[in-house]
This record gives sequence, C-alpha cells and structure tokens, in this order.
Amino acid sequence: GRDPQCDVVIPVPTVSRQHLQLQHRGGHWMATDLGSTVGTRRQGTLLRAREPVPLMHGDQLDLGASVLAAVEIEAETAPAAVTAIDDAGQVGEVTSIPQASTDRLLAHVLTASRAIGQATTEADIWANAARAMAEASGLGVSSAAVVQVDEDGRVESLSSHGSRSHSWSRRAIANAVSKPGQTAVFERGGDSTSDRATMMADSQYVACHAPMLAHAGGTLVLCAEGRAALGDGRANFTHFLGLVSELASQAVLQVRRARIARYVSPSVAAMLVRGGENTLETTPQWRHAACMFLDLQGFSTMVDRDESALPEVHEQVRSTMDALAKTVFAERGMVVDFTGDGLFAAFGVPAPMEGHVGASVRAALAARAVAPASRVGLDAGRCLFGPMGARQHAKLSLFGTVVNRASRLESLGRPERLAGGVLCTAAVANDPSSRTSAQFVRVGMVQPAGLAEPVEVFEAFVLDSLPEAVVQAVETTSRELETARTADALSAIAQAIDGDRHPRLAWLAARARTLAGDSTPWDGVHRLGK
Repeated sequence: GRDPQCDVVIPVPTVSRQHLQLQHRGGHWMATDLGSTVGTRRQGTLLRAREPVPLMHGDQLDLGASVLAAVEIEAETAPAAVTAIDDAGQVGEVTSIPQASTDRLLAHVLTASRAIGQATTEADIWANAARAMAEASGLGVSSAAVVQVDEDGRVESLSSHGSRSHSWSRRAIANAVSKPGQTAVFERGGDSTSDRATMMADSQYVACHAPMLAHAGGTLVLCAEGRAALGDGRANFTHFLGLVSELASQAVLQVRRARIARYVSPSVAAMLVRGGENTLETTPQWRHAACMFLDLQGFSTMVDRDESALPEVHEQVRSTMDALAKTVFAERGMVVDFTGDGLFAAFGVPAPMEGHVGASVRAALAARAVAPASRVGLDAGRCLFGPMGARQHAKLSLFGTVVNRASRLESLGRPERLAGGVLCTAAVANDPSSRTSAQFVRVGMVQPAGLAEPVEVFEAFVLDSLPEAVVQAVETTSRELETARTADALSAIAQAIDGDRHPRLAWLAARARTLAGDSTPWDGVHRLGK
C-alpha cells in the first residue's frame, strides 16, 4: 500500500494506505483486499473486501491507476512423473470427496459466473473458467486447464491453474472432443480398457468437457484433475464442470456477438458466433461480394455555413445512419464503415449468401427511400475480404477494383455529372437476382476517374415504377449517343428527345448538346472529370 510501513510501498495517490495483504498459509499464497478505496482486481475480477483468495502463478493484480502486479510463484517441488492409470503406485492416503450440498454447488456456480462475466476477451473467459474450477473448494480439484485441440489432434494448453502444471491425458481429451457437450470422467481403478487414461501418479481422476461451440483454432476442452477420489460426489462434480463450461460458452457468444453485431445483421451475427468464425483475425480471403457506397447530400454544406449547428447536424446524421444501417441489415448485409455523412456496405460477406447482388440493389433502393437526397454506387465481383489497415489497428473491410468502382459511381451521381440516384455496373444490372428486384435503365459507357477501363453504367429504379416504353427509349438513345460522331448527329439526338420529362432522357439530351458544341472528338465514352 501507500503507507511507508508496508512491506511493499506503492507511492501512488489512488492506492490505499493499506491496500492489499499477501500471506502464505496452508501451502498457498493468499491475497486479501483490505477494504481499499478503488478495490483490487485479479484477472479483471473484483476481489471482495477482506475475503482472502488463493494466488496462482501468472496472476495479475490490478490496484487501479495503472498499478499492475504480476504474480510469480516458484514451484517448491518438481511435478510428479506422468504414469498410466493402471500404475499401482499411489502417493499418500486417498480420500473421497463428500457429497456437496445444493447450496454449496450453487455458491460455486455463482462464483464462476461472476469471474467469467467480468472477462472481456475469449481468452480471459476461459482462463477464469479454469480458475473457478481450480478454486472450487470441496470438489477435490487440484488443477484445471483449458486446452486447444487442432484438426491434426495436437494439444496446446491455453491456460492452466492449480497447485501444479502438467500434461493432460490425451485419451480423456479425445473422449471429450468426440462427445461435445458431455463430460468425460476417468477415475483410477477403471474396470475396462476404455475406462483408462494417463494421469499423474497421485491423481485419482481426470475429467474433460468440450463445449458445443466452434473455435477458430480447433476444439476447446476444459480439463480438471484431483488427488481425492470422487466417490459419491461424481455426479455433482460432473454437473459443475458442465455448468462452468456452458457459462463460459455463453459469455464467449456474447463477446463475439458484440464484436460483429455493429457490422452485420442479427441473423448473420448469430450464425457466425455459433460457427466460431472470427474474421477479424484471419488472413483476407477472395470472396464474391456486392459493394454499396452511399453519400448524404447537404449535410457538409450545413456544417460549413454555420459551425454552431454542428451538434444538431451530427445528431441528424446519426439518426439517418441508424435508419440506413437497418436497410442494410434487413437484406443480411454488412456495414463496413461510416465515412462522415456516407456509408460503405457489402453483401455476401462475411457469410456467403445466395442472391446477394439482388439484396444490395433492394437495400440501395430502400436506403434512397429513407434518404431521398442521397447518391448510391453499386458493383459486384471478386474482392479481398478480411482485416485491412495496420497490423495493430485493423478493421474488417474489402479491397479491390469492385470497391473502387462502386465508390466512383457514387461520386458520379452528382447532378453535374451523371445525375443519378442509384448507379450500378452491368455486373449488378444483369444479375438474375437483381432483375427480380428492380428496373434498370442504361446510362452509357463512362470512364470513372482513377480507373483504367470504362464502365457500362446503369441506373436502378423501384421494380415496375417505369413504363417499359421509357426503359426502351433510354436504352435506344444511350446507344445512339455512343455511336454518333458528328455535331449534326449529336444535335439530332438532342432535338429528338428534347422536352421529355423523364430525368434520364433529359440528361441524355443535355449531354448530346454539350458534346455537339465541344471541339474534342467524341469516342462514345463519357468523361466527366473528378
């Protein structure tokens, strides 16, 4: 504490004068918070004042204000050699675990639940679960651990707690992996070969439980071993191990869901967290996706005109973005990023989805209904999906020409350029799932700034909102405009459709007049600048 009389003085104002007591008794080091003001946390779990808890090698004690103590406990004796279960040698007198009362079991479960619930990462959740097993007095647990089993059967210890550290029985682990959701218990003195497993010479049982929860690195198994025979307490112990494993599994699901729920729809999030997918930590993969860029018009002007209106504008943008995100989630899409008063969404990731191109079109039209003064750009195709950015500060995103084209189309929707609401490429307009989701009119061949090749651009409209005659007229006119090469031919196109009320035909007429008066030769590709 902060008191100069303490054995370990920590001269930090937020540390209490007598903050924490460390005491060695009964072969264990114990830590007791002495009623400190800010409290003491062990592995993120707040210690109850004046209630001693056992310390283990590798523990971290947080005394607040960035005061962190790392616990290192030297082993007094070497671990016993690993022997087979049928080894006759035993150390000391074997005692049986008494039948635990319901109240005692409930107390252990609540303690485990608190420790697991205060963890914020998957690793800490499972570490706290193993710790709860090791500290459950009266159940005969000497050591507990969480191990990971990969596809090739290799076992790696992720977290170990208890009086000693040692290897774990492969047979017990394999049995648990083959029967997820069940607890495999091996006791010394099994009657048949199937009941045998390798354990420490003085161990009386080893138990393993594999949760019904996928994990990116393989299968997780919660293990425990003890030096007292289970006896009549076997049922209680088995239930307790299963409960702790299930509590940890549910906590992991919550962490995963919270991590990805901001980006994908609830249904996709539920599927991913159950499947153990952690796309934030994997190498980018090639995926077929539809990308959507949307930009709200008018908000930037409002901010530039009156800076005092910034809080109000921010709230308006936030409210609109909430509504736009719902249109994306309704089509099982993913919100990749918010860019000021814009939005970047993708469909077909992180989980593949049939008809994802059509879903992107429906989401774009729904977004335009929410924010009519917005521009949308769409494209679909192969791109990289996964963590993007710096290694220490990555975000889940997409990378490739598909992303660039969609972004350029959104920008080309400005009134002085293509004057479009929802602009898309041929890959989107010609997709079967898109044809049943919207109507498309052809704009023409366009050279977006920064891209090497021209793009055939279409504009999407709500299904059955346009007469077929209008769709055909726009198609015919856009192609005639592409093939015209003289000023007279361009002027004739403008005169033929001049006065038409449909915005796209009016745009084609205006474009034909502009090209007719331009001295630069017209090659059929619209170049509208940056």
